[in-house]
Amino acid sequence: MNKLLRRMRYFVLLASVSVLAACTAVSPPAGPTPAPVVTEAPAATEAPAATEAPAATEAPAATPGKYQEAPMWAEMVKAGTLPPIEERLPLEPFVVGPGVLQSLTNLPDWVPGKYGGTLHGASAVANWNADFFVMLNQPILKAPDLTVQGVKGNIVQDFKIDNNNQDFTFYMRKGLKWSTGDPVTSEDVRFTWENIYGNEKLYPSGLPARFHVGFTPDGAPGKLQIIDDFTFKVSFPEPYGGFVRSLTIEGWNGYTELINPSKYLKQFHPDYTDMEKLQPLLDEAKLKDEWWNLFNQKRCQNWDMTNPRCADYPALNPWIGVKAEQGILRFRRNPYFHMVDTEGKQLPYIDELISTEVGDVELVNLKVVNGEIDYLLRTAMVSVPMFKQAEDTANIRVVLLDTHVDSSGLSLNQTYSDTNWQQVSQDIKFRKAVSHAIDRQEIIDTLYYSQASLPAVTVGEENMSYDVDLSNQLLDELSLKKGADGFRTYPDGKPIEIIIEHQAPESDIGPAAELAAQYLNAVGIKTTVKKLEPNTFGSKASANELQAYVAWSHDQGWDSDWTQGDAARAGRMWELWRSTNGKQGIEPPAWVKKAYEMDKARWQSVSGSDEYNRLKEEGYAWERENLPYINFVEHVKYPTIARKNLRNIASAGYAIANTFQAVQFWFDE
Repeated sequence: MNKLLRRMRYFVLLASVSVLAACTAVSPPAGPTPAPVVTEAPAATEAPAATEAPAATEAPAATPGKYQEAPMWAEMVKAGTLPPIEERLPLEPFVVGPGVLQSLTNLPDWVPGKYGGTLHGASAVANWNADFFVMLNQPILKAPDLTVQGVKGNIVQDFKIDNNNQDFTFYMRKGLKWSTGDPVTSEDVRFTWENIYGNEKLYPSGLPARFHVGFTPDGAPGKLQIIDDFTFKVSFPEPYGGFVRSLTIEGWNGYTELINPSKYLKQFHPDYTDMEKLQPLLDEAKLKDEWWNLFNQKRCQNWDMTNPRCADYPALNPWIGVKAEQGILRFRRNPYFHMVDTEGKQLPYIDELISTEVGDVELVNLKVVNGEIDYLLRTAMVSVPMFKQAEDTANIRVVLLDTHVDSSGLSLNQTYSDTNWQQVSQDIKFRKAVSHAIDRQEIIDTLYYSQASLPAVTVGEENMSYDVDLSNQLLDELSLKKGADGFRTYPDGKPIEIIIEHQAPESDIGPAAELAAQYLNAVGIKTTVKKLEPNTFGSKASANELQAYVAWSHDQGWDSDWTQGDAARAGRMWELWRSTNGKQGIEPPAWVKKAYEMDKARWQSVSGSDEYNRLKEEGYAWERENLPYINFVEHVKYPTIARKNLRNIASAGYAIANTFQAVQFWFDE
């Protein structure tokens, strides 16, 4: 793509940009007067020692006996086929109101909803719908807006932290029940810890990384103590305040990381069921005596909940999978779900979720413009003009919220096996020169339809400007001279040649790589682009065979990808040295080791605390100072498609955070 073609593309897209500009101002339709504002939960801090459960920080509970339920459940209660709602809810439900699931900044006009309706979605992947997975997922702890600021109890009622961030006591919700009506107790925790993680057939490596200090398998493992039926403690031999984050959002975890339906799963575990009784099931599944494979087939973790095999599985999600015809995923409201609104209405408001499987992404888009979709997230901006044109005919609205990742940037592998490259790329002047060669505004205008911003947080104003003269000056100072062909050489006279590789998982990655190559060629760094298959890309990355690559980065939503993440992008062999405790790889320089120290301190501090937030800002300052990763853009918009009468849709913040809180969506007739 040469300069002329890019300019032509820019002017072709300019008309679309003007259409898109109005999207950010789209707000939900007018409705009834909002309920009284509920004070937002304070930021989580290191809790003082206590002998009793601390007071809950969520919205005030509705008056007992005043709970309301969906008509579909009221009819079953009347018929005697379902217990009354007071017996289905925990003694202290999680109360949802303004500012609880999303901040008032992002959802200023929250209102209690009405019951009913089916929310339709679509997916091009069999037995999977990413939006529905997010809607279903319920972590043990929760914070507004897909962050770790203001973490509080969700599946558990509350928690406290003692002993220098080493002891974590959890207080479960008394009366909480699985979707089958069975009680949720600390036995479900003990079974998970001892009989699942503690069984070498199921987990040969033992406890998962999140239960080791620092969220790494090399960290010291935690220990579980069951205090009573509704209280348990997890203790670590070293400070591990980040354990809070690991139970809140890290890796899109759900409650199944620590709480599983023991009564149901014991049927398939030889510690509780004789092999003689298991054998017919093993024979039917053709598993011989491999009971652990049968157990894994029967167990459903949070990632499995959209799979039809998990229909009617005991769960704590707002909607439960039910059997449906081929190509359809159907989820019905959970009669035992633990949340209510400020009027005492049990959530969720919407009766059912239905996802239809289609052949490819374009067919998903076609269903949107045909008015067959009620809610959908799209990662690419390219389809937004089409969606905007269909808003009236399809009865939809397009809301541009934020992507929770930084959508494209350039990694320079400073440990790539070329000594000339290592010497040059490890000089901060070279990385600054590359950064100043990038025309970020043009990338924003052409690839992101002007719906993104310059990387002020991760690159900084000093290094993010498009300044070809400064770039050339820095390269000249490094003695990288231009030859007769206009391309530069290393100080020893060998030509500089960079290959930028990518696997193009998203539509912006390939074009971003092509533009980056053009910018570098313009300052005399000969650069080509190569697309790889995902498996090949991964293999080359592991083998230190990628010199440079373009990819998405920085999970900004839950702060999980700074310092160590960018240190890893800076040099594959440095990361290997870190991950093997110096047994393999190359020892990194002091500035990279500083990232490891900051990351360790971050994991020691309590997520969302003042100390944690200070370390976070120090991490960003480290990125701006060292440019371990050359970010192109920040705050790219994430198109959200919503039915016009779908309420409690955020007007700002992360798009996936909005999806994450779908229990408060409702249809206004």
